[in-house]
Amino acid sequence: MKSFLSKFPVFLLLLLLNFCCQRPVERSTKHSEKAEKTTTKASVAILGMLHFVSKNNTVSQEETDISNEKTQQKIKSLVSKLKQFQPTKIAVERPYLSEEELNRAYQQFLHGNYELTDEETDQLAFRLAKDLGHKKLYLAYAPVNFDFESAMEFASQHDQQQLVDSIISNARELAKNYDRILAEKSLTAALRYLNSEEAINKNHFGYLLTTQIGDEENRIGTEIVGEWYKSNLNIYRNIQKLANSKDDRILVIYGQGHLKILGQLIEDSRDMELVSIEQFLE
Repeated sequence: MKSFLSKFPVFLLLLLLNFCCQRPVERSTKHSEKAEKTTTKASVAILGMLHFVSKNNTVSQEETDISNEKTQQKIKSLVSKLKQFQPTKIAVERPYLSEEELNRAYQQFLHGNYELTDEETDQLAFRLAKDLGHKKLYLAYAPVNFDFESAMEFASQHDQQQLVDSIISNARELAKNYDRILAEKSLTAALRYLNSEEAINKNHFGYLLTTQIGDEENRIGTEIVGEWYKSNLNIYRNIQKLANSKDDRILVIYGQGHLKILGQLIEDSRDMELVSIEQFLE
């Protein structure tokens, strides 16, 4: 899955390019109060990620060893915090190609016959679901068609390289901020920044810049970003299908680049309420 941050990520993201926006909600100091229902809609919280495993990226991750003891402790601490949301369903992005494949692996994990991979679905979703007694996981993934390479090629041939440089610089700055917080504080703190309105808007700005690539005869940037929006509509629909009851509390783990669009779609939904993930990352 592609996004500017899965295209240009650091350690611990979807695909930024798999690789969308939550409005801050009133924070409570009590975890039980944080989990209270405020409407008759299903609750949805999205954890935006820089993927634990990413390949062929222009901006390299600072930390890639998921298995070391220090990182494992950070991941376990994060899982403990995510329990505060009390999700009844957990939906993921990657790396499984079908819900059947996803749950085969999860069932093997539950029975002690599966070694966790470095992917965030295994490291976070499998552990959290097991701790909460969930019998299955859900796949929110939809294919992404975001041909940024074609946009870069057009820009280089039509005196628009400065736009591409601005897009990459914007992504690198976000990645640098994430790496700095991860090194100085914790994984939870880095993800709290990544899921902040500031960081979500910063990543989304790269797509807005992409729309400027092209000319009157070939609006390639607009067409490419249009496909990105279409992909996010399909992801939204996959999440919406899980919202069957006002008692549903759905945690979605997805690439951070999708949060601006997914957040707006969920906020505008009649059957879902967007819950800020930030309050569970304190």
